[in-house]
Amino acid sequence: MSRKNANKRVFDFLKKAGDSINEKREVTHWFYFEKFEDAERFEKYANDIGFYTITKQHKAPEYSDNLLLLLGHFEGLNEDQIDFDTMEFFEIAPKYNGIYDGWETSFKSEGDDFINKLKEE
Repeated sequence: MSRKNANKRVFDFLKKAGDSINEKREVTHWFYFEKFEDAERFEKYANDIGFYTITKQHKAPEYSDNLLLLLGHFEGLNEDQIDFDTMEFFEIAPKYNGIYDGWETSFKSEGDDFINKLKEE
């Protein structure tokens, strides 16, 4: 499945569940690096284009050989922008010896009970 198709499926799910797509919220992007120096270089690049650092591991945890870098952006959800960001990150992260692992965000509702909407399916 292409990245754009995966993003579309997330947007379709959010809309169907009653998410207030335009309501601003944090969008988190996940990256992994073997070396701290590479994570720092990529972090600077991302900060320069408007993303902020949520988490940056200085040392890999026992269960992994990779360092986690979480970057955020506070925005209303826009499918074209998410597509652009994810395609950019998939292309750029390897140039910094990193891996882009995708994005996540919170669910925002105008009071609708989205669990009940999902049960109706």
